[in-house]
Amino acid sequence: MFIAGRGARGRAAELERLAGACGALLATSAVAKGLFRGSPWNLDVSGGFATPLAAELIGDADAIVGWGCSLNMWTTRHGKLIPPQATLVQVDDDPAAIGTHRPVHLGVPGDVAEAAGAVADALGGPPGATGYRSAEVQARLADQGRWRDVAYKDESDGERIDPRTLSIALDDLLPAERTVAVDSGNFMGYPSMFLSVPDEAGFCFTQAFQSIGLGLATAIGAAVARPDRLAVAALGDGGALMSVSELETVARLGLPMAVIVYDDEAYGAEVHHFGPDGDPLDVVRFPSTDIAAIGRGFGFEGVTVRDAADLAPVRDWLAGPRERPLLIDAKVTSAHGSWWLEEAFRGH
Repeated sequence: MFIAGRGARGRAAELERLAGACGALLATSAVAKGLFRGSPWNLDVSGGFATPLAAELIGDADAIVGWGCSLNMWTTRHGKLIPPQATLVQVDDDPAAIGTHRPVHLGVPGDVAEAAGAVADALGGPPGATGYRSAEVQARLADQGRWRDVAYKDESDGERIDPRTLSIALDDLLPAERTVAVDSGNFMGYPSMFLSVPDEAGFCFTQAFQSIGLGLATAIGAAVARPDRLAVAALGDGGALMSVSELETVARLGLPMAVIVYDDEAYGAEVHHFGPDGDPLDVVRFPSTDIAAIGRGFGFEGVTVRDAADLAPVRDWLAGPRERPLLIDAKVTSAHGSWWLEEAFRGH
């Protein structure tokens, strides 16, 4: 099993060549999402965002190689994704990073591309081992390899839309050439797991400081840097309201970008983290806010979404001419916390 991180961005070809030679499956950390897009052996993201199938396959591996990947608690689910029988290898151009988060059996200081190329050259010739690349595994990946392939009970009720249903619908609507920038919060897994990106340059993860409110500014930077792609900011309502002044920046710069607000009228992470212990939640719940109207005040097209039918104006906006940016105020269900934060909170 290969798990590629930020240090492997731009090095997919070398890693795929070596993976083919030794029968390895391919996964990434969250910040490298999209690196192996198009490969039939791609498991997408490892860690809290991993599909059930990806978690199963990583957990059954006999060898795991982290390529430019810190193998931290987020990528390994606090180490539980790494099976006890697995040989763990870490390749990194910073020797100090090797073994920082967990002990490894072999550390290789060096550039990801150079190391992968050297090993592939040493193996030589066509693939010498089937490894994990069986017809059965390939069929399972084709059938269950994406989150949208995992069955779920749609909790949409007409007043609020299930964030999974929303994200799948948007994944179908939005153009394939996109850059998705995701803010932090209870909502963040939905766009991270259900919105596909064309390559690793198409995904901007703003979790380095574990602070909400950074997603919109990040998306603005992406929109300026890659005007050939639709920039999509995925925000929670808390982060959106915290960074609301940046809507003026979007309008002033004339950026034809889309802003999706997963609106559960709360700092959802705090609600689901502290609520079960009986802590008061009044300071982390918000009154109903018409965020679409706020967007229109800044010069956006504003759309409120409560069910899939409400996405029709989004389709119209995408058809052009996109003279103004788009803000989607999605009133999402929030009966329970996200499973990825439940996993993360176990470490605190």
